[in-house]
Amino acid sequence: MALIQQALPDFLEGTKNTIIYCVSSFSLALLFGLILALMDSSRFVWLKAPARIYIEVIRSTPMIAQIFLIYYGLSALLFDLDINFPALNLAQYDNAWVAGIATLTINYAAYEAEVFRAGFLSVERGQTEAALSLGLSSGQNFFRIVLPQAIPLMIPPFVNDLIYMLKDSAVVSVIAGTELTSKLDFWRVHNGSNPIPLFMLAMALYLALSLPTSYVARWYEQKLRAAL
Repeated sequence: MALIQQALPDFLEGTKNTIIYCVSSFSLALLFGLILALMDSSRFVWLKAPARIYIEVIRSTPMIAQIFLIYYGLSALLFDLDINFPALNLAQYDNAWVAGIATLTINYAAYEAEVFRAGFLSVERGQTEAALSLGLSSGQNFFRIVLPQAIPLMIPPFVNDLIYMLKDSAVVSVIAGTELTSKLDFWRVHNGSNPIPLFMLAMALYLALSLPTSYVARWYEQKLRAAL
């Protein structure tokens, strides 16, 4: 019990950082994923092909390789830019926060794009044809007909991905990011003779993040479905 009391402030700090990583990254991943889904649904090959290639490459490569590539590759790029443009001071952005958020965003955007695409396809094409025949533009059809019906269907996979991200954010610890798993690893190294309470505390904090997220999303999904 004494060990948990000593470690708890550090673990709470790591939990706060995990939340920051996930909220920032998932918001950006949703935006980027929507853009990719729209590109992938386009009839223009020059839009569809890059989006499909990006989605398949990102989903087929491990996140840990992506974070190393971004962290170390970005540092080399920023170093070269700083040599040529020292006034920009771009090296200040070479840190675990930028690399961690960028990696989570880039990785999860590919998955969210597939969720968006599946949600759009779930809306019957006849409704789109009816909307266009009534004089609605493509944009009006998308925002007034397709998107409102697709959102309730997309919420469950979105929530699943957010919960996965809460756990996958642990990958940031490999580049010295200070999230929950990195705090666990620090305390485990310094208390190797009795690590079980530390693992239990970390699991409890991850559950405290995941379970409320799932319940709130389920409640919101039910409200949306009732409103349609």
